[in-house]
Amino acid sequence: MQKFLLSAILFFLILITFSIFFFFYETRFFGSRASMNQVDISADNSYVFVAPLVAKADGQQKERITVFVLNSQGVGVYGKKVVLTNNAGVIATEVQPTTDQTGKAVFDYASSLAGDYYLEVRVDSITLPQKAHLSFN
Repeated sequence: MQKFLLSAILFFLILITFSIFFFFYETRFFGSRASMNQVDISADNSYVFVAPLVAKADGQQKERITVFVLNSQGVGVYGKKVVLTNNAGVIATEVQPTTDQTGKAVFDYASSLAGDYYLEVRVDSITLPQKAHLSFN
């Protein structure tokens, strides 16, 4: 009986230890991906993608700009309004101008005028060092 009681206590101690460990592990690594911190935006960690690299200047074919707004730890920042500079040569469509759970915002651009366009990307009062380069021909 004493062996059974000692085994049961040992089992419950191990179970409690694992439960505490996985509770903190899950809270840290499997929680919400996006940061809710309103001021923790890192311009150096955030980045801009443009695809395709070149589109036809027919006013129909679009280039997609995807912006990822990240904090200093590389985690996406949720709920931020992303603004791209306006350029008279391109036609903008805001697909998702506010960042989602991963810090992603999406825009589509078309142009009837051939040329290269560089758009500045701003989040709040922060200007990202990387510009969106659009190329139409």
